Formats: sequence, structure tokens, C-alpha cells
Amino acid sequence: MKSSPEIRIANVSDAEGVSRLLKSAMLTYCADSGISSSMLEALTESIESVADRISRQTCLIAVQDGEIVGSICIKDIPNPLVYSFSDKTYKYLENAGHCSYISRFAVKESYRKTGLGIDLITRAVELSKEKGCRFALLHSAASNKNMVDFYGKRGFDLIDFEESRGYMRGLFANKIS
Repeated sequence: MKSSPEIRIANVSDAEGVSRLLKSAMLTYCADSGISSSMLEALTESIESVADRISRQTCLIAVQDGEIVGSICIKDIPNPLVYSFSDKTYKYLENAGHCSYISRFAVKESYRKTGLGIDLITRAVELSKEKGCRFALLHSAASNKNMVDFYGKRGFDLIDFEESRGYMRGLFANKIS
């Protein structure tokens, strides 16, 4: 039996592998969400941009036999109201304080439904808690039932919707205790 992938903090030298994984995973995300691939900046992002994100945020990667098979990034958000697009979101986040924002979550297709995605999102929330965050926030296409269900089962509440990227996205929040 194959061992589980090692999850570790990404280095700038991992940017090319992370970029390759993101592009592959985001094409599947677009298809599953019924949205055009032209709507996702992750699909046109340069390796240099990925390297810059890795240097500024906490990015975790899962590595198996030298290949990056999973990734997730966690950004510190001192003011979560930057994600407030409505009165509903404002009321939810107005007293939230320090939060994290999770993005660029990807798992290689052959590793989906193995628990790797659960491990990555769990580690991201744990890191957010260690940093003193009160909430972990993320967006996902509202039309992607698999992802909406996945986040719901991991303690994320769908708190609002917005269309700033040209498609309906849900804003999810995990209240960290």
C-alpha cells in the first residue's frame, strides 16, 4: 500500500509544481461548476505570481514521490470586511476581528476522495487557529454542489453570495473556537 502524501509548507521553489496542479484542478472546478475557464485567474496566473503568493502567505502542499498532489493557501486578514458585499455579510463579520482567507485549494484528480482534501482543509483551519484567527473564510462557486457539500461537512457555513468575478460565488465561514 502506498504511503500518504507528506503535507508541508511550500517553498518558492515549489511554484512550478503548484502552478501545474492548480491549472489542472481548476479546469475540473470550472467544468463541475458550469463556469467558463476565462473567469478564473488561477488558470492564467504565471509561475512568478504563484511564487510571490507562496512567499507572502502560508501555503501548504501535499507531496507524493516528488510530485505535488495537493495545495492550499492561507492568508491573514486583519479586516475581514474586505469580503463584505452586503449588509448580511457585514453583520456577520463586523466583529469578527482577525480572520484567515483560504484559497488555491487543489487536489490532483487521482487523489480526490482519499481524505487528502480533508487533511489539507483541516490543517488550514488549524493553522488559522494557531495564528489567533476567529474565522476562516473562503469562496467557492455556489453551483458546485460537491464543493458546497464538502465545505459544509468541514464546519463551513455558507453566509452569503456575490458575483464580483462574473459568476455566483458563495462566501463560507468556519467559526474557529
